[in-house]
Amino acid sequence: MVRIVIILLFVLGGGLISSQSTQNGMQVLFGEVINTGHLLKLEKQILRLQPSPLQEELALLTGKKIRILCDVNGEACSPIRYEIDPLETSKVPDWTLKKIPRYVTGGHFSFNPQCTPDGKVLFWTALIREGARSTQKIWAAKRDQYGFWMAGEQMATPLNNRLPSAVISALPGGNELFVFGNFGEEEMLENLKREMLLKSQEASREASNPKEFHFRLAKLENEYRERTEKIQSRAPLYKSYKTETGWSNPITISFPSFYNWYRKPENPNQQVFGGSVLSSTGRTIVYSAQQKRNYGKLDLYVTFQSDTGVFEEGINLGPTLNTAEEEMAPFLGPDDKTLYFSSSGRKEGVSIFVTRRLNDQWNLWSEPQELSPNLRGVNFFSIPAVGNWAYVSRDGELYLAAIPKSFQPEPVVVIKGKVVDEEGKPLSASVTYESLTKKKGIGSTISDPKTGEFSIVLPYEENYGFYGEKDGYLPVSQNLNLVGKEKEEHEKTVLLILPKIKKGNEIVLNNLFFAFRSVELVKESEPELDRLANLLKKNERLKVVIEGHTDNVGGEVANKKLSVERAVSVANYLKSKHKMDEARLTTRGFGSSLPVTDNKTEEGRAQNRRVVFKIVED
Repeated sequence: MVRIVIILLFVLGGGLISSQSTQNGMQVLFGEVINTGHLLKLEKQILRLQPSPLQEELALLTGKKIRILCDVNGEACSPIRYEIDPLETSKVPDWTLKKIPRYVTGGHFSFNPQCTPDGKVLFWTALIREGARSTQKIWAAKRDQYGFWMAGEQMATPLNNRLPSAVISALPGGNELFVFGNFGEEEMLENLKREMLLKSQEASREASNPKEFHFRLAKLENEYRERTEKIQSRAPLYKSYKTETGWSNPITISFPSFYNWYRKPENPNQQVFGGSVLSSTGRTIVYSAQQKRNYGKLDLYVTFQSDTGVFEEGINLGPTLNTAEEEMAPFLGPDDKTLYFSSSGRKEGVSIFVTRRLNDQWNLWSEPQELSPNLRGVNFFSIPAVGNWAYVSRDGELYLAAIPKSFQPEPVVVIKGKVVDEEGKPLSASVTYESLTKKKGIGSTISDPKTGEFSIVLPYEENYGFYGEKDGYLPVSQNLNLVGKEKEEHEKTVLLILPKIKKGNEIVLNNLFFAFRSVELVKESEPELDRLANLLKKNERLKVVIEGHTDNVGGEVANKKLSVERAVSVANYLKSKHKMDEARLTTRGFGSSLPVTDNKTEEGRAQNRRVVFKIVED
């Protein structure tokens, strides 16, 4: 009876208005869908839901609580986006599945969700009908400013073509993608056919007799078969990056030793690849294939990128992880230690398992543990570096799964940064991060050419330097020491301002370190100084002054002496290790006379203790 009265009131033009009505305009509301999706019941008010493309899905949510973005006008609400309750993982049992709204996926059969580590962009694979056939296409959706997923869209060429495509990993920042597909193979095979045809015609003309012709033709057929197999056996893995006009043509990764023997019995001509994942550094791949060292049908392997950019021969991850059946769809957590994968060899059917790397190598793993019976039937799984939800797919739908803390990867810090020039204009630059203690590069990314934004993921227990660089600009670095730190910080925002290489411009050497109240450079400084040496070698006309500055602790004379000697230490390193011409390097010391901030705090004093690299001739 109450429901009938409510409907009649709205039909007659009235409504239920509380003593405190919702404000007009764009609002994020929390309420319950009632009356087959026509009404939204708030705590003190009921709003009429205006007809919209969401009406059909909201009708199916009758009786459910939702968070919804609405354009409110008096008693009416025009729905724009929504998400289903529960909104917080703390309110639900572990591994509860929450469906991602169908307006996001367009209602297509969807699987393989891959979220960027910063949680801003979601990629997935959609099964799309094209005439009489179906194929797999890459789709993507972005989070809006309110935290809702926007409607997804099929990505344009070149990431999608007429053959199946999928995103394997979205690197931090979402500016680089690791993709699966066929990009260029058809053209290579067609070119090979034309080449072989011309060679066979040439053999026909030049052969002195039929026997010689058939001999040469047999050699050509053998060559054609070998070269065709080589093209078809390439790792079907590519990288693509953002440009000002869209995504770049996917570039095949250099993985010459890759091969895969696995075929399904029902279709022995079709190679079955068990999937792969790229680490957040971009330099390690865990993949699933059948190779000569297999324990079962599909095994998990790892390969590492060498200094020359080539991925080396894969290493089987061993019998602790691999069974006689199929281990596939690996996902490596942002800590680069926690590995999730699906397996058909441990439980009835397919389920998701987790294992953790127990040392710095990749040969010792904890016993795999099933995540939850609630995830049986799920064979795609990914976790962003932020938040407490995993992304999974089942039966053509995308879901969020509430992750209990014990199953989460180890904490990491997500650096959310931006690269700009001196005028604040965004730059597409390379952003590289390295271990200062090991003097070893760890990974790199690129900043968005339109916004300058980038993200990198840094696990704890390492002293990091990271820097942006671009041809024609001075490299700018920052430092984050996570050794022995409490694992409480999860995000850090940075701005890298790259000055052009021209007279008068300067940078602070942020990854330069001296022993306490000393002029002795510590080894963590060497990557920064080696980078400056390379800059000077590439720009042979540059002359620079190296300026030393201190805080105001201690006497003026002592500080002046310390600042001069530290500048000299830097110059001496460049001259002794890199044979820099002494005429190109000048040193000066200013003591505490030119502070950049107040000396009243330790943070301020740390900023004032600096060495500056300044161009005096270009």
